[in-house]
Amino acid sequence: MTKCKKLLAFVLTGVMLLSMAACGAERSETSSQAGTQSAPAQQKQILGRALQYDTSVPVNNGEEIEISLWTDPEVEPFYRELAEKYHAIHENVTINVMAQPWSDYWKKLPLALDAKRGPDLYRGHAGYINNTEKYTYELPEDIFPRELLNEDFSMVEGCEYNGKLYSVPLGMSTGAGIYYNKKMWAQAGLTEADIPKTWDEFEQVARKLVKKDDKGNITQYGFSIDHAFEGFIDTMNYSSGQKMFRDDLFTYNLDSETTYKNIARIAKWKDDFMMYSDGDAEDEFGHEQVAMCGHWMWVGGYWNEEFPDVDWGFFLCPTEDGEEPAAYDQTMMEWTLCVSATDEAKRAVAFDILKYYICEQSSYLEHCVRLGMVCCNKALVNDAKFDDLPNIKTIAQVTDKLVFLGINPMQEARNKAVRAAGSDIFINGKDPKEVIRATLEQLARDAEKNHVEFRSVEPEFEGYDKLHD
Repeated sequence: MTKCKKLLAFVLTGVMLLSMAACGAERSETSSQAGTQSAPAQQKQILGRALQYDTSVPVNNGEEIEISLWTDPEVEPFYRELAEKYHAIHENVTINVMAQPWSDYWKKLPLALDAKRGPDLYRGHAGYINNTEKYTYELPEDIFPRELLNEDFSMVEGCEYNGKLYSVPLGMSTGAGIYYNKKMWAQAGLTEADIPKTWDEFEQVARKLVKKDDKGNITQYGFSIDHAFEGFIDTMNYSSGQKMFRDDLFTYNLDSETTYKNIARIAKWKDDFMMYSDGDAEDEFGHEQVAMCGHWMWVGGYWNEEFPDVDWGFFLCPTEDGEEPAAYDQTMMEWTLCVSATDEAKRAVAFDILKYYICEQSSYLEHCVRLGMVCCNKALVNDAKFDDLPNIKTIAQVTDKLVFLGINPMQEARNKAVRAAGSDIFINGKDPKEVIRATLEQLARDAEKNHVEFRSVEPEFEGYDKLHD
């Protein structure tokens, strides 16, 4: 659920847009042709812990070579930094980093790869690997030994699809919490002692955070999940003790009494203290239109970058009875890079770049901090750079109560469909049961049309037997 469109204006400031192969992508001037100026030769270094990278080993026999890397604007700065650092030790390698807006990236990338005009490296994502798998190369065991990867990283299996490892994990994310504006919290006379444990307590707190003008119009809402319903309903269902999937481990368990009970609760909030329009909860929170927000973890890094004056806090989602649930929510892995070079020499260099990236660690760390995730690199998970992200510190303590579902190629389609369902229910006033059932039927048709085969690994979760249908 990483949402990557927000920094487009920031990244493209002062940036010249060029053609991205034959697919019209954008290349940022600050990142293209990274390393065209020679850097002084570096002394030999051994980078990494279990998996190690020797900077003195020549690449491509020292012969000049260019590698293309496609990504989106939000994380382009980290890969630009990677390109410059890599060139500093391998002056014969130039990495051309090209940024494409997230809304277009996953449309143009498969087309470019299919036309053999795609990149040698690209930013991977579990939700889209079904569209790019046939163009993507499995990580070679002799370069990325699984045993060593498992020593250095948690949740390596989160980058495995159809039994093949296609990337290295960056971090794990979840929607298992609620963010609050500390200034608004204090203005309402609330303290940390008021952090709610139950949904009833949450409602009392949210009402205290509402502000109205002289005419009774709300000027500050207590809560928002605008464009985040698809994740929040999962969190509520899990915290209510419900499984994500039916017994076939393919069908989403949304047509249920638990779902409709939670939707009814959210509908009550909308009539009372919740903002639900057609905006984005993360921006409503950043602009201080709302005092609390339910969202995935990437928003912490987004606010720190885009709204640095907003002092925010975080707490785990309440439950019906205030007791710790068997599971707080699902968790998903953010991937790093995938290799898609058709040329054998470029492919070898691309794998070397990925290995350098995960062993060098500093760009990897900044990347993880910006996306606000629990770091999968075991040596970096408690780094001081995460101190300004209280959501990470809290979530890191309950990772055993987050459910990894496997890599579902329909995940992004499912998210969009359920998000639209939320708009139909809370904005258009449609019947929840009709909307949810129609959504599930459409997802089933789409899966059949696209020959999607998926079985969740949800039963592997240690607390699975405590969850109900």
